[in-house]
Amino acid sequence: MTSFVRRRAPALRPAPDSRPAGRFRFAVVVIAGAAFITSLTQALVVPVLPALPRELNVPAATAGWLITVTVIVGAVANPLLGRLGDQLGRRRLLLVAIAAFVVGSVVCAVTTDFGVLLAGRAIQGLSTASIPLGIGVIAGIVPPSRRPSGIALVSAMLGVGGAAGLPLAGVLAAGWGLAGVFWTSAVVGAAVLVATALLVPPDARPAGGAHDVDWFGALLLTAGLTTLLIPISQAARWGWGSPATIGLFTAAVLVLLSFSVFELRRRHPIVDLRLAMLPPVLLTNVAGLALGAGFFISFLAAMTLLQLPADEAGGFGRPVIEAGLLMLPGGVAMAVSAPLGARLVSRHGGRAALRVAALAVVLGFAPQLFPREGLWQLVLSTVIVSGGVAVAYSAMPALILAATPAPQAAAASGVNALARNLGSALGSAGFGLLAGATAPAGDGYTTLYLAGAVSATIAFLAAVALPRSRTNLT
Repeated sequence: MTSFVRRRAPALRPAPDSRPAGRFRFAVVVIAGAAFITSLTQALVVPVLPALPRELNVPAATAGWLITVTVIVGAVANPLLGRLGDQLGRRRLLLVAIAAFVVGSVVCAVTTDFGVLLAGRAIQGLSTASIPLGIGVIAGIVPPSRRPSGIALVSAMLGVGGAAGLPLAGVLAAGWGLAGVFWTSAVVGAAVLVATALLVPPDARPAGGAHDVDWFGALLLTAGLTTLLIPISQAARWGWGSPATIGLFTAAVLVLLSFSVFELRRRHPIVDLRLAMLPPVLLTNVAGLALGAGFFISFLAAMTLLQLPADEAGGFGRPVIEAGLLMLPGGVAMAVSAPLGARLVSRHGGRAALRVAALAVVLGFAPQLFPREGLWQLVLSTVIVSGGVAVAYSAMPALILAATPAPQAAAASGVNALARNLGSALGSAGFGLLAGATAPAGDGYTTLYLAGAVSATIAFLAAVALPRSRTNLT
C-alpha cells in the first residue's frame, strides 16, 4: 500500500540544500514564532469571554461562538491548507496562514459588531494551519539530523502560546479593552509575517500545480467537518438528544461517507485516505485525538477551578489574571519538555517517546483524582500533563513524517492536527457535559479529570500498538 502511495506522489523540484546552518536555525525560530502567535487564537478570547455578552449585547451562548468558530474553521483549514501547501509550496501557504491571523486580528480590533467580530475570528481560524505547514517546511528544508528538535520547538508552541496568552490577554483587556488585545496580536503577527518572508527559504514543491487541487473534495470536507463539529461544540447547550444535534450528526455521517467514496476515486485527493489508514498514521492520529481531548479537559478544568468561588465545587476564587499566571508553569513545562522529547525521539524512536509521554499524561491526571488539599495539587497536575503532551506532540510529527511520502508531508501533518482539533472539540464538549454535573464537593470536576485520564490511556494503548518502522525515527 505504501508503494502505491509513493507512485501517486507528484514529482518534486528539489530545493537547494547548501544554505548555511545558521539560516536553518533562524528559519526554525521564525516558524516557531508563527506557531506561537496562531496558538494565541483561542487563548486571547478565553479570559475576556465572561465580559463579552455585556460588552457586545449578546447572550452568553452566542458569545461562545467566538471560540467555536475558530475550532471549526481551524479543523477544516489544517488538512486543506496542508494539502494545498504540498501542491503549491508550503512556505507560500504558511505566509497565507499568518496573513489570515493578521487580517482577522485587524477585523476584530476595529469593530464592536458581533457579526463582524465573528467573521474576524473565522479568518483567524485559518491561521491554525501554520503549525502543520511549518512542520512541512521544516521537513523540506532542514537536514534530517536537526528536524526532531525543530519540530519539537514548533509543536511546543501550541501549549506555550496558549499558556502565555491567558495572562497576556487579561492584562491587555484590563488596560485597553478588547480592541487592545487584537491590535497587539495584529502587530505581533505582522512582524512574524515579515520575518517569515525574509528568513524562511522556499521549500521543495511539486511541478504539478493548481490544476491538481481537489476543490470539490475540499468542499465536501468543509461541509462534513462543520456539521460534525457544530453539534459536538454545542451539544452541552442543545442536549445530546435534541433534533438539532441528531440532525447535524446524521448529516455529518452522510457527507463524510460521500467524501470518503469521492476521495478514494481521486488521483490527487485533498486527504489521502489510503495513506491515513496505514497503521502508523492511523494509530498516531488516534493518539493525537485522545491526547487533544485530555489536554483540553485539563486546560478548561484548571482554568475554571482557579476562578470558581472558594465555596463552589472546590474552587480557588482567583481573578482571571492571577489564574492565567498560575497556568504559566504548564506552558514552561511544555517549553522545557519539547526539546527533551526531541532527544527521546532521536535516541529511542517516536514509538518509545509517545508511549512515555502518554503514560506521563495518565499519571498527571492522578493528583486531581484524590480530594484536593491545596492549589499545589492543581498546578502539579497541569505541569505533568502539559509536559507529557509536549513530548507527545514532538513524537507524533516524527511518526507521521516517517510513514509518509515527502510530497505529502504537510497534508499528513494537517490531518494529525485535525485529529488533535477534533480531540479538543470532544474535550470541550465533555467539559460542558460533566462540569454541569458538578456537586458542591466538586465531584463533577473529579469525573472530568478521570475522563482525561481515560483519554490519555487510550493514547498510550495506541502507542503500544504502533508497529515498528524501518526508519530510525520510529
